[in-house]
Amino acid sequence: MKKIFLLCMISMLAVLTGCTNYAEEYDKNTLVIKGNGSIVEIAVEDFSESSVTDMDLTAYIEKQITEYNNSQDKDVVENDTLITEDMSKVKLVLKYKDIDAYNGFNLLECTLADFTEVDEEDLKGTFTSAEGKSVKAGKLENTAKATVLIMSEKTDVVVNGDILYYNKEVSVKDGVATTTGKGDAIIIFK
Repeated sequence: MKKIFLLCMISMLAVLTGCTNYAEEYDKNTLVIKGNGSIVEIAVEDFSESSVTDMDLTAYIEKQITEYNNSQDKDVVENDTLITEDMSKVKLVLKYKDIDAYNGFNLLECTLADFTEVDEEDLKGTFTSAEGKSVKAGKLENTAKATVLIMSEKTDVVVNGDILYYNKEVSVKDGVATTTGKGDAIIIFK
């Protein structure tokens, strides 16, 4: 009985603290956009054909994070998890303070901003609504307090909230957006 009580208490504590094991939850390259603007990146890579060892990989990742954080004069990137037991499916979970840290560390130019802060030029073309309807950029509705993510990398994206609109470089299934990596993927969510 005490064991059951202890397990229940641990489970409740994990729920209350927002503890998520991203490495267990995701098996593909995924970005999780959290409500506070921070980002969790789950990178899954096959190193089985490589001469890289798990110790080499760990040392390299830690060095890159340390050097980047030192260049920022604060810790904005954190290594949450690195699983190297199976080198054919190495999982790395990095946490970024915000989109600037994500862009800087990965040498990218993604946008994560309030809808009102995004230039009209960046929101051209036709979008698909959550209901599956085609909508011209100038006719987007319900965008007050919405957030826009623009990125060109191929990955899955999970957002904190509901996806309102997405462009032709994105497909959505069960709340997960998958970007093509062929052009700027635009996801508008609230």
